[in-house]
Amino acid sequence: MVSFVVSPMKLVSLGVMLIGTILSVSSEEMVGVWLGLELNLYGFLVIMNPDGHYSPEPCVKYFVVQSTGSILMLVGFVALMEQHVVSGLVMSSAGTVLKSGVFPLHSWVPSIIKNSSWLASGLMLTWQKVAPLVFLSMIMPSKGLWVVIVLMAGIGAAGGLNQNSVRVMSAYSSFVHTSWMLLGLTWSSVVFVGYFAVYSLSVGLFFYGCSMMNKTSMCGQIS
Repeated sequence: MVSFVVSPMKLVSLGVMLIGTILSVSSEEMVGVWLGLELNLYGFLVIMNPDGHYSPEPCVKYFVVQSTGSILMLVGFVALMEQHVVSGLVMSSAGTVLKSGVFPLHSWVPSIIKNSSWLASGLMLTWQKVAPLVFLSMIMPSKGLWVVIVLMAGIGAAGGLNQNSVRVMSAYSSFVHTSWMLLGLTWSSVVFVGYFAVYSLSVGLFFYGCSMMNKTSMCGQIS
């Protein structure tokens, strides 16, 4: 069940997450984008296991994945500043794809979502996608972006068919919604914001209901 006890540490961490995402989305410099993503990461790691009651495994996995993505992005930014445009864009795109959990570097998402808390899982499927997806839509060529959109929708639809876990099913469902959000970003920011708001609300209500019933399986039993 979700705990409504909000500690000062949680509030500070949520604030750091919020500031980091806003900094990344609003920054006109690549260093600002990278710094915002790092602030967001540090705040979210506390949210994943604020009291030490949960398994540290998903925290460690998430940190390794995000740190690897940050290194790739930083190397790409340096290459771009040195006028190595092609290699810089490739490295930056690879790092952003890894951090956002989209095709072809998406396989880490279900395993981490499955073993995380309801709050951390919900934030990972919603708020944590904002900055990476916005930046990805800006640096990835349109043809590559369309490939990601189509394949993410197919992977999400096919991968969720044989899942019993509520969290894992939600992770594959998020792949489909991620493709729609990327498609919205190719049209306008208004479409993206509208779709993201509705999706986030639906995920929040769904996870809240499941957490209140301690329901982790789609088979009907209550665990």
